[in-house]
Amino acid sequence: WDSGGAFAADASSSQTQGAMAQSQKEMATIFFQVDASQLQVPKAIYIVGNQEALGNWTPNVIKMYDDGTHGDEIKSDGIWSLEMHVPLGTKVEYKYTNSRIEGMWVPSEEFPGNNREIMVPAKLTERLKVLDKFGVK
Repeated sequence: WDSGGAFAADASSSQTQGAMAQSQKEMATIFFQVDASQLQVPKAIYIVGNQEALGNWTPNVIKMYDDGTHGDEIKSDGIWSLEMHVPLGTKVEYKYTNSRIEGMWVPSEEFPGNNREIMVPAKLTERLKVLDKFGVK
């Protein structure tokens, strides 16, 4: 009986590892950059959108960086950056917000009923790079 229990644990362990490996293969890397160099940014630029990695439309949760870290290329140049992972074959909708508390939309990009979007291909071998200008679509 003990060996049966150990076998069951091993089987679930290998199934878990297989699911994790499969999930990693099914994710795409997107490198977002937004030019906010013409704005006053008291705190940070944030990205929000229809994916968990984008805060599921809760503004001012997912912070971008302009400090030379997290993939940001040049510190304090007004180009805010963030790399994230989303499922392959997914339509990603998003907007940017500027420095407010969690849940507040203003100031943000206002394209009523018209979000920014990217269609992530079903197969992708390298990361997607997106460069936007805050408030300009």
